[in-house]
Amino acid sequence: MFRNLLDRFRNPSWARTRQHLRRAWRVAWPILTGLVVIVGLAAAWFGPAARTVYKEALAAKADLEVAQTMIVSQEFTEGQAALTSGRAHLLVAQEKMGRLLALRRVPIAGPNVRAIDQLIAASLAMTSGVERLSTWAETVVKPFKTGKSFSLSTLKPEQKRAILEAIYQAQPDLQAAKSSLDLALTHVEAMPTSGLLGPVAEAVEPFREKLPALRDGIEQAIPASRIVPPILGYPDQQNYLFLLQNNTELRPTGGFIGTYGILKARDGEILSFTTDNVYNLDDQAKYLNVKPPTPLTTYMRVNRWLFRDSNWSPDFPTAAQEALSFYRREGGPERKLDGVIAVDPTFFERLLTLTGPITVGKTEFRTDNLVEELQYITGYAYEGKINIDTSQRKNIIGTLGQELIARMLNLPKEKYGKAWTIFQESLQEKHLLIWVANAERQEIARSLGWAGNVVLPQGDSLMVVDANLASLKSDPAVKRTLNYRVRREGDDVLATLNIRYEHTGELTWKTTRYRTYTRVYVPRGSTLVASSGAMTECNVKKEGTVQTSEELGHTVFAAFTCTEVGATKELSLTYRLNGSPLALLDQGKYKLLVQKQPGTIAHTLNVDVDLDREIQDTLVLPETAAATGTRLQDATTLLVDREYDLTLD
Repeated sequence: MFRNLLDRFRNPSWARTRQHLRRAWRVAWPILTGLVVIVGLAAAWFGPAARTVYKEALAAKADLEVAQTMIVSQEFTEGQAALTSGRAHLLVAQEKMGRLLALRRVPIAGPNVRAIDQLIAASLAMTSGVERLSTWAETVVKPFKTGKSFSLSTLKPEQKRAILEAIYQAQPDLQAAKSSLDLALTHVEAMPTSGLLGPVAEAVEPFREKLPALRDGIEQAIPASRIVPPILGYPDQQNYLFLLQNNTELRPTGGFIGTYGILKARDGEILSFTTDNVYNLDDQAKYLNVKPPTPLTTYMRVNRWLFRDSNWSPDFPTAAQEALSFYRREGGPERKLDGVIAVDPTFFERLLTLTGPITVGKTEFRTDNLVEELQYITGYAYEGKINIDTSQRKNIIGTLGQELIARMLNLPKEKYGKAWTIFQESLQEKHLLIWVANAERQEIARSLGWAGNVVLPQGDSLMVVDANLASLKSDPAVKRTLNYRVRREGDDVLATLNIRYEHTGELTWKTTRYRTYTRVYVPRGSTLVASSGAMTECNVKKEGTVQTSEELGHTVFAAFTCTEVGATKELSLTYRLNGSPLALLDQGKYKLLVQKQPGTIAHTLNVDVDLDREIQDTLVLPETAAATGTRLQDATTLLVDREYDLTLD
């Protein structure tokens, strides 16, 4: 074996190889020697600085973790002390980074040095913002600090007013905090996205993931601080018309109005909350003769428009003012009303997850039986089965509501975060709707997505609105699937919407065939090309018609359908998109907003768009969606409004 190697070494071709190796070594040796010297000098010069940066960064991390724990626990003084200590460590680390910046252009080291430098700067900016927030928050919770155990119900009126005043005057602090977080995000965006070592990448990732959400939260808090105190009666008392919309009998803004009430609030305190059966008000308005919307007359044989049917528009600001008008015309006793608040049972179910079960009389109301028990007591049991006067059969709702308010005011502080989350989610999912007469405050509510208004977007849009006209509570048994498809055909852009109603219920005292008047809101100027599934009435073979109208800045296609128990029914519409969608396409853009009807839970939504143009970028896209090639697809639910924004070639 050794001889073979020796022979090979003596081979002329191998000899030439040896010559090349010698030349390469003569060139490489000075370079390697220089690198060794450079590394040695760098270790001597940069080593102490690098070790200090690492040490100070670890100390800052520990302090900021303590600060987070303290602030979340509302121990703001301790949290601010930890922030101050963490900031001091970060400043030392930033100073020592000055020596390391000479490595910014060195391969491998460069991206990591730049990332660490920006990370320290982002951390400093973020701590400034959080410190400003915690200082403000401390003034808000100061009235609570009388003891470890407290609740809103134990606060004196002047303490509640002080809290709302602090929130109302939060603008400078919130704006300053947002500016600091904007600066932090600027540093994050300047960080390299590739070439990062594992530990550096792990340190950077939380900033990329969580900082935008924190900034966006503060951005929402700025307008919220200007509307929440006034809604709660600061600086002036506010009186509201309260609507309980039963979403098991769906109507355009959330459900049938079976119960109404008056809620009065001042300085965060509920002064009074009374409710009544809507029929008690409607029945005394025999003199009122207002022509109802045509579908109510056609499919429900209604010859007068009354308070209980006032929410015919899917735009809550419109419906709220209509309800307020009917309340006054029918003799409602409260003359000064500052707004309208509407909720559905889904909102109350969520509150019960915080308060626990509530017992009224012999009935225990829980999250899993609230709707069932209320419907049985108010809509069925009173008919000769228990001794309840017809006009008083819904009094239990008021009693339950008052106890629920009392329980919410007595929540421990540990549940405040969850309570705020429930309120926010209920507003975004349109189970809680607010309209206020003050135009400036109403605009804030609209900007926050709290108003339940029908949005008039640029580009393509879709909103499906059902009105249950069967007078029973069948909606929970009806599963809806919305299939939306858009294709280019020559010079036209055609949209096809297929609405599938699957009735999974049985014929009972509360469930029957599903009779619905469906309105589909699409871009203004769109024209109907074809349709199927429209009906004139249940069990009638004659095909119905799709009516076209203009409302709320949209073209509206409307039709009646009927789905028998255990059956499936489909309504299909094909229409030519015109107006703003085509104008945006000419600019190389496609936008789609699918709006959710208030009161609905989460209809299935399938989107399939192919405009035969390559998708270059996705500006806004739900996590469930995919945009590849020329095609946008999404299989999701309408838990909230869904938005899509694409750039095309």
